[in-house]
Amino acid sequence: MKKNAIISFCLIMLLLIVSIFSYNNYINTKTNDIRAINLKDLEHKEFNLSKEDYIEDFNFAYNTLKEHYPFFEVNKKLYGVDWLNNKEKYEAYIAESKNDADFFSRMTSVLDELHNRHTHLMPEDYAMFMYVNYYPTPKNAWRHDIAKMYEKDNVRRRYNINNETVKKYVDANIKKDDEVNKTYSKNLMTENIIKDKLAYIRISSLIGMEYINQDRDIVINYLNEIKDYPFLIIDIRGNGGGDSRYWADFLLPKIIDKKYETKDYLFIKSGELYKKIFEQMHFNNDLKTFLDKSSFSIDVKDILKDFDGYLVGGSIIGPSEDSIHFKGKIYLLVDNGVYSSAEMLASFCKETKLATLVGSRTGGDGIGFDPMQVDLPNTAFVMRFSNVMGVTESGSINELDQTVPDIIVQESEEDKTGYLENQRIIKAVMRDAGLSK
Repeated sequence: MKKNAIISFCLIMLLLIVSIFSYNNYINTKTNDIRAINLKDLEHKEFNLSKEDYIEDFNFAYNTLKEHYPFFEVNKKLYGVDWLNNKEKYEAYIAESKNDADFFSRMTSVLDELHNRHTHLMPEDYAMFMYVNYYPTPKNAWRHDIAKMYEKDNVRRRYNINNETVKKYVDANIKKDDEVNKTYSKNLMTENIIKDKLAYIRISSLIGMEYINQDRDIVINYLNEIKDYPFLIIDIRGNGGGDSRYWADFLLPKIIDKKYETKDYLFIKSGELYKKIFEQMHFNNDLKTFLDKSSFSIDVKDILKDFDGYLVGGSIIGPSEDSIHFKGKIYLLVDNGVYSSAEMLASFCKETKLATLVGSRTGGDGIGFDPMQVDLPNTAFVMRFSNVMGVTESGSINELDQTVPDIIVQESEEDKTGYLENQRIIKAVMRDAGLSK
């Protein structure tokens, strides 16, 4: 693929990935769109569901995942769970549901056996989050279709979506902007572990771009202070993700001294739900030819052969005008809590060798875009699930391999507390940097 095509795809992917974490951008800039919603009034109606209704909903979820979900083989390899083969066991378990809340709990347990943090039933507050976020997207876009799904009568009843609750939600989130900024000022911590030698930045969450003003001031001031240090630690342990623009547009460009580029691949199945995604994202359906020409391992090709389409993409990040052009060595601290867009950062640093990764294997699922959502026919609960398999340029399936650090340090919770210089992972960095006392 030509470079300009890679860049275009990268921008598309970035918008898709960050959208679920940047809903206040829509709320603040398109409040008229949100407040223009005029949902019809609904009469109160009890669901009054039976055992057969719950079983039917389970089977709908099961068949949907069977046709569209990308990670069944990964789940077998990592956790020894043949989820599809457990259908009878799961169905019997769901049949014991006593009420809707119990069904939700049981389905949560069943979906938990997929071991994917993007796959679950939607709780009420998150459903409203998604509806408000996706509503302003273009009317012909697949994400807008998800918003329209939340306008179905029973889905609205299930998630308490009406004109009043939408307005209340939007108003509450606008009013909280200043409050959230104050809360997120604690998102970032800096410290000179060894003066003039070893600098440290900890990032708890990849907060949305609308919230980073205080982080921006801290980062800029601190980077200018330590720009001549020989070593810099960026600590993202426990960072479950958020807005990938935090590191791609904000943090790394202010640090790096040259352009870094990586390529990755997305693989998707061609179920009916994905028809619009397949077309709008321009997936290529000549998968066999692609795999035959690729240098992927036999094991990776064996997993990918069950998919129907592929897309070549990647990321290109260069220094910003105010970059400190850091010449020293960068260490990225990671653990199993690193997930989603934070995982994307870990993968990018590993693939490009921008930083030396230290810690334990990450959580994965960082190469992809917004998960799919469907409503169950009887309970009207919405199920969300990952929809694509991401593979790095080096041929690593991100959800299977996650990101393996260059320096392995297995920590207990106690190891992560106390003075930084006493933490096992920091000591490992200091040894590698030749700074051990």
